[in-house]
Amino acid sequence: MELARRFLGHLRRGVEIGASAFAPFPGVRAWNLDQPAARLFQEAQLRQFGRALPIHVYGSAEALPLGDGTLDFLLASHVIEHMPDTIGALGEWDRVLRPGGILFLIAPHRDRNMDAERPCTELAHHLADHALANTAQSDSMVPTSHYHVWRTGDFLALVELLRAERFLECSVAAVEDADSHAGNGFTVVLEKRGPGARRAPDPRAPVAFHRLVPDLGFQVTGRSLEVIVPGERLDALPRLARGRWKVAAIRAGFPPGVARRFELEVGPRLPPPRLVRTRWTGQRLFFSGEHLADGTCLEATYPDGSVHRALPLYVEGELLVDLTGLTVPPAGFTVLPFNPPPGGGQGEAIYVSPPAG
Repeated sequence: MELARRFLGHLRRGVEIGASAFAPFPGVRAWNLDQPAARLFQEAQLRQFGRALPIHVYGSAEALPLGDGTLDFLLASHVIEHMPDTIGALGEWDRVLRPGGILFLIAPHRDRNMDAERPCTELAHHLADHALANTAQSDSMVPTSHYHVWRTGDFLALVELLRAERFLECSVAAVEDADSHAGNGFTVVLEKRGPGARRAPDPRAPVAFHRLVPDLGFQVTGRSLEVIVPGERLDALPRLARGRWKVAAIRAGFPPGVARRFELEVGPRLPPPRLVRTRWTGQRLFFSGEHLADGTCLEATYPDGSVHRALPLYVEGELLVDLTGLTVPPAGFTVLPFNPPPGGGQGEAIYVSPPAG
């Protein structure tokens, strides 16, 4: 990638987060920083390429084990989408750069990857994530998912907000709408000018919006569950799935702060669900029965004893779990349904036969 070589090739003190043999950057010399649990990723590189790039520094991308201003550059390709708090991650990466240092980012473009059916992440969502200090453990999305979805302009709008608030003192040195590395993302290159401003939230600021997320007790993959409701009060709610929701009132201004948290129960009281029939369409599994709703959850136990929880889609009175691209056991398995409050409870298990063919 010539852009990376041009900006980073002459620099010596640099880190790439999650470097791999899958997509190297020729001409760029950097330490590879990855988390201790990266063993599976190392093994995947060995299987496909016969080698794995060595890990020079172990640590979390959300809390780098590096001093302030110690790096000439930081390279993160297809990493920022795995950060639950995008603003916090950008601030942390900026912290370790010296003035004049380069933050070289590649992120997946919404229209050119698996997120094509998801809505782009709005600024309020990022502000709420930062106010709540979201982590991989606290977010509703499983860590292997993309927490946020952007087109190039959406990400640049977030950068401009952080520049306007002096959170990042940087210039935008280059942008590629289609990255010249793999083509499925976009590239943003930032040059640090100086230390950014780090302020505390204003406890007197009014509430700007509410962030709502269903209280599931487990994380889901590939779906945006958060709902942003503008305004200081929750007078007019949009259509929400039935169940219990966790609500955070987020203050205006920057940095955003949390004014209060509470729970909200939505929808009529229902008894436990009853599953009656199942049917497969390819690897899409449908359930029909009684007392099913948008918000009914399922728990599958596979023959090997592993447990898989899901929030299915509610489509024309049926529950849909799309298992396309996932491993479906060749033998049958059992599924337990349950409805969240109001009312609710666990229904009886149903046996699911494997898909034909």
